[in-house]
Amino acid sequence: MGFGLFRHFEESLDMVGKRICLFFAVLGVSAMYSSVFALNSTEIEAVLAARHKSKARLTTGDKVVIETFVRSGLQELLLEEDPWEAVSIRVAIVAQRGGSELSPYSAAFIEAAATNLKTTIEDAGRLQDADRRRRTLLNLLIIAAELESTEMADIGLGMLASPDAATQYWAVKTVASPAIAAQLKSPITGDEDLTRRIVGELDKAVGRRVAPEGMRIVVEFADAVDTPEARALVLKIADLRMSLYEKWTVKYELMDTILLSALGRQIMSETAEPKRVTACRKFGQLYSYVIERFILGGKVLSAGQKQQVASVIAEVENTIVGKLLAQSRVRLKKAIESAKLSTLESARKLLLGSPRQAGSLPVKLKFDYGKTAAGTTAKAPKSLKPPPLPPPTNEQGSPAP
Repeated sequence: MGFGLFRHFEESLDMVGKRICLFFAVLGVSAMYSSVFALNSTEIEAVLAARHKSKARLTTGDKVVIETFVRSGLQELLLEEDPWEAVSIRVAIVAQRGGSELSPYSAAFIEAAATNLKTTIEDAGRLQDADRRRRTLLNLLIIAAELESTEMADIGLGMLASPDAATQYWAVKTVASPAIAAQLKSPITGDEDLTRRIVGELDKAVGRRVAPEGMRIVVEFADAVDTPEARALVLKIADLRMSLYEKWTVKYELMDTILLSALGRQIMSETAEPKRVTACRKFGQLYSYVIERFILGGKVLSAGQKQQVASVIAEVENTIVGKLLAQSRVRLKKAIESAKLSTLESARKLLLGSPRQAGSLPVKLKFDYGKTAAGTTAKAPKSLKPPPLPPPTNEQGSPAP
């Protein structure tokens, strides 16, 4: 197995997240290189150049320029019927944000955007053409997400329940990006009430359904803000992922590197013993399912899926498991490289436990897997059942009648 490809596959999940808005991304890149914009940005570019980097105070005239640019830009986006031109306007608006560095200019820009986006979204919701309405609302939501400010939280939270996959993805990014997590944790911009509200709404969204690419963002956010509610959300997502492994319907296994890492950090930092044990059990069970998926899935997993699962196993062993055991770990990785599934299964049992003997991880961390059906202490995680057999095919490769 070529482990030189692991980093490539770890990066690929983020690319998967972007596939649901690929059309908009392609248009956006094209628009950045267009020499003609419908939106006049001459005045605001002058204010940006003069005020942002220097962090100089804004004059009343500067504020008027910012407000006028944002309001007129959003109105042009609302009225634009051509998808290419709409994305050009979107890109032009975000370009004047001035980067993520905080300054009087950026604060004024965000304030103007937050106010005008809300009213423009209301207007867009009344557009008669369904396709144009969806496209316009999505462009407005992408602006909110790319501005990366907690001031946009209400906009994102209001769209989390959307049944449209692309809309939900960008709604999640609006409220749960790394930049938002950093702002919520900052001693200057932190907001405990907003953090609880965002985590609560994300919890509801996860309960309804969030696509894996959005789920990864949720896990990273919950891990970063690290509140009791956020930790509970990580545990809930672990349960959801385990149920998908049990059904053999799980997708984007690389996400579980992020999830297992978050569980591992909970284990290392949790001071309440019952909660620590719960995190240990979920970590052990999910990791066992990941390993067993590789062992049992030879006939149903594609080469790409096998690489992804192998990457999760090796990365988690090398980082989180190594830290939990306080020693370097490569046994699972070597078992995969040897291409001997029996060796990998033995390594799994030695680490996580078998019905007869507790594994090195449960012994080190002082936990078990609850009770067996007979009422005795469970020394091993539940076993993953073999995958369902694919339907038989005829000589032409079509499903048999």
